[in-house]
Amino acid sequence: MPEEAGTFPSVRARLDEIADEVAREDIGLDEALALYEEAVKLGLAACDLSEADLEAAVGQGEGSAQEVPPETAEPVREPVADDAPYPGDDLG
Repeated sequence: MPEEAGTFPSVRARLDEIADEVAREDIGLDEALALYEEAVKLGLAACDLSEADLEAAVGQGEGSAQEVPPETAEPVREPVADDAPYPGDDLG
């Protein structure tokens, strides 16, 4: 495995290859353990890629949207029955 994982598609492709290799009936224990270790490293690399993507997305979006405080957000209302009004609706 290269030092740098690269991209999600490359990590995913290698993990798919590893899954196919480990599924073979003739795989030895040493080879299976080596593949497992590689898969763990790839999983950690995928997490790092995910965090980097998230940080980049959050960095680009800063100041572009205002967050509504929970106490001012409109509550979600669900009907109590098919023909009943919503709780809190004005009936008159």
